[in-house]
Amino acid sequence: MSLPIPLAVRLRDRDVTADARDLTFRWTDPGGYASCVVPLDRPLTMQPDEIAYYSPMTIYDRQSGAVVWDGRQEDPGRSARDGQVWELAGVGGQAHTRDRSFPIIYADRSIESSAWAPADIQPGQAKGGSQVGSPDATDARVAALRLYWDSGLAVKTNDRVATQYVRLRDTGQWVARVGADHREGVPSTQLQVQYVSRHGSFPGTDAALESDNWTTSTASILQQIGVGGMDKHAAPELRLYNPGGTATSGDTYWTEFSNVYVIGSRYLKGGTEKLSGYASTVLASDVVEDLLGRVLTQFDGANAIVTPTSLAIDQLAYPDGVTPDRILSDLLALEGGFTWRVWERGSTGKFRFEFVPVPSQVRYEADVVDGYDSQGSGDGLYNRVTVRWRDSSGKYRTIVRTATVPALDAVSLIRQGQLDLGDEVGSLSAAQAAGDRWLAERQYPANGGRLRIARPILDLLSGRMVMPWEVRPGLIRVRGILPRPDALNGVSRDGVTIFRIVSSEYRASDGSATLELDSYARTTPRMIADLVRQRVPIRRR
Repeated sequence: MSLPIPLAVRLRDRDVTADARDLTFRWTDPGGYASCVVPLDRPLTMQPDEIAYYSPMTIYDRQSGAVVWDGRQEDPGRSARDGQVWELAGVGGQAHTRDRSFPIIYADRSIESSAWAPADIQPGQAKGGSQVGSPDATDARVAALRLYWDSGLAVKTNDRVATQYVRLRDTGQWVARVGADHREGVPSTQLQVQYVSRHGSFPGTDAALESDNWTTSTASILQQIGVGGMDKHAAPELRLYNPGGTATSGDTYWTEFSNVYVIGSRYLKGGTEKLSGYASTVLASDVVEDLLGRVLTQFDGANAIVTPTSLAIDQLAYPDGVTPDRILSDLLALEGGFTWRVWERGSTGKFRFEFVPVPSQVRYEADVVDGYDSQGSGDGLYNRVTVRWRDSSGKYRTIVRTATVPALDAVSLIRQGQLDLGDEVGSLSAAQAAGDRWLAERQYPANGGRLRIARPILDLLSGRMVMPWEVRPGLIRVRGILPRPDALNGVSRDGVTIFRIVSSEYRASDGSATLELDSYARTTPRMIADLVRQRVPIRRR
């Protein structure tokens, strides 16, 4: 049996179209090529060479040669109910973002003991310690890392109290930039605060890159790779240090470090290390480049399209491990208006990748002649949201964000949702950005739904009619839905006649593509998947 359309199926280097009973493939936005199912009429008594786990699976147009779906085989099922059939299931290149889980530190402002641990000291030194304190007793919201010598001890030459950042030890990164504000309980020209570049455990090889005298005013420490003497090291250390003389410590022999941050090293998208130019925050586009250069090696990072972003992210750290898929999801929650997609393999044998703004101009013109259904509902409207996150000292905090929602405001109704940013350390600015984005997506009732396309439609980008399997992410103007004066003259998404295509599933058996508009359909499998991905509920400590 052959497909009734000019599409062909290739497994590895072999064309198996003649044996295909049907063909179904899907893409999503964000994500790109997602899944593909091809039932093949093949005897079950032998294992064909072209059917193998993780081997290439490609759907292409026999007339133009263009690839319409590309990925890898994953689940070769078999059945013998209606003849002997191999049920081949494949996943697109986006599955590569879930292949690896690893710890990574991009920007970390945590001062928990799991981040900053006491460093070893030599026997016989004056003893001290570290704790999470507050630089201002009147403002308990501002956390600080306090180092101190125990009161009443003789602090001798070279005595020190030190704390070391330990989260980079397991990531394979080195310190790109580190900074902190500090102030002491008493001024002193004898006692110092130091930043030390530590290589290995104590005593090891280390170098004091910055030494400040004690002061009751606020001073700053800043070191970064490519500036001054800081080289590649993964164990930054903050110290109290006595370079000479002996003193008896008192209750004021302490230092408090506030606004502490560590920036981990990153890769450029082509796979080379970034050796300079680090800021105290990170951009979403910087993180995407690092993922391409560090772990997403099946993507063509060198030729990937990564559009620069603007939001300065001050906290993004995953010391317990994370997948690139989760990182990309978190980035889209913070940086509104962007999406990512993985498409076909190029001449390099690697998948094409793009991180770009969401579509803003109408690309397709269509109507409802082949079928349309809408699940539009006011149930998704919210004008308030409670955002929960964990601050740098490890405490769980919440903030309420609000927005103007005409349909709710008109009846003086408050609908408040919850957004949980997880157990990783977050920040106030990230919580605000995520809450505002969450509300922006729930400001107007979606008139989206599913549109069936079974004939060519106009592609304004290419200026030609395209077949249903050729439809790609973009905005589509749909005629025949809720007509109103001037409704069809719009050029941007309005949820009435202009929609964003968030997924497409093409089925060869009926020659049609089902487009999901503005939001994914509320199917049982999708709701189960959402529950699995849902993070822990808000709790107090």
